[in-house]
Amino acid sequence: MTCDASTVDVGIQTPEVDCARTQEIPGGTRADIRVDCTDSEITGNQDKRHLVMVPDAITRDALWLHVGSTAGRPTNTTNIGEAAMMSGYRYISLAYTNNVSGTERCRCPHGPRAPEREGLAGYELVYGDDVTDFFDMDPDEAIVRRLLALLDELDERPPNGGWDVYVDDDGEVVWDLVTVSGFSQGGGMVGPIARDHGVDPTMYLSKGAAATFTELIDPASTRSCTAHSECDSGLCYPLGDVQCSEPGDTAFCLNIVPALYTFEGADTDGDGRGNGDETQRATPSERQFAVIHRDEPAFGNSPVVFTAWGMVDVDASTAPYDAQAQLFSTDAPPRGDCSEHQSMDADACQVRDGSGGLVVRDAWLHAMNALL
Repeated sequence: MTCDASTVDVGIQTPEVDCARTQEIPGGTRADIRVDCTDSEITGNQDKRHLVMVPDAITRDALWLHVGSTAGRPTNTTNIGEAAMMSGYRYISLAYTNNVSGTERCRCPHGPRAPEREGLAGYELVYGDDVTDFFDMDPDEAIVRRLLALLDELDERPPNGGWDVYVDDDGEVVWDLVTVSGFSQGGGMVGPIARDHGVDPTMYLSKGAAATFTELIDPASTRSCTAHSECDSGLCYPLGDVQCSEPGDTAFCLNIVPALYTFEGADTDGDGRGNGDETQRATPSERQFAVIHRDEPAFGNSPVVFTAWGMVDVDASTAPYDAQAQLFSTDAPPRGDCSEHQSMDADACQVRDGSGGLVVRDAWLHAMNALL
């Protein structure tokens, strides 16, 4: 059984004039760009537009690239874009094939998946290279292909032009001139990018890597169960279908741990697997930053990832920060009906202080400006 990339072509057809909705905003220009206008071969998830924000005064050579969460809309990440503009970056929040989560992307129910599956599927989603036998990613829909198509389109239209500097003579992304951030599933996409390329800096919101199960890494640890209450810290599920609502007859206690690629160095041979250990990531530890809510589920797993990558925890509400601060956490309540997890990314959910200010904005700005 082979799982596909689960792209969704919603069949939207709008006139060429609607390709880019451009407007002046305080301090710069904003454009919401239809994905199919950048390349007619890109047809998935047309209900989401790329978000581009450019400051009036561009003071950074680097582009700030943001990759959002499962089902998230780039146009809901303007607050991060405003922080990037304040810091002198051009900002892109990329629309990609995010309609399903990493866990759901390849739920083959005929048996346990290999523990390296998260890293290989993520690599294929980022680059479009066929490195798996269980996941089919249309190369035109991959994150890097979508980014290249958008950069080419932006070089032909406002705002500002000059985007060709981010593409080399071979048509590849100039990663030395790209900084990245990612939320949730998006963090699990930019984590491998920072593993394989020197991006300066990198910021993870909630997650920097996907997760797997201890029982897939160490089958000898597997313990059967019939109910969640029988498991000390994990949940009771069949190994082949971890999203089922009931444990069923052949279930096991599954304990979440960081995906294997957390502890890998840069992929130097293009097979989707890292080489060496986490100390050999292409982006060094001092160039990586993370922001996480202490009451979200990811807080049980992500700090292990961030610590492995050399980050040390500080409270996000204690700005100004020490120059070496890299990992920021908060327990401020999310807005409205949003979850603590959602409060780390979407504009409408982000945690606020008593005066209505964004609690984590200072952490973003610190990450964006710490390496001047």
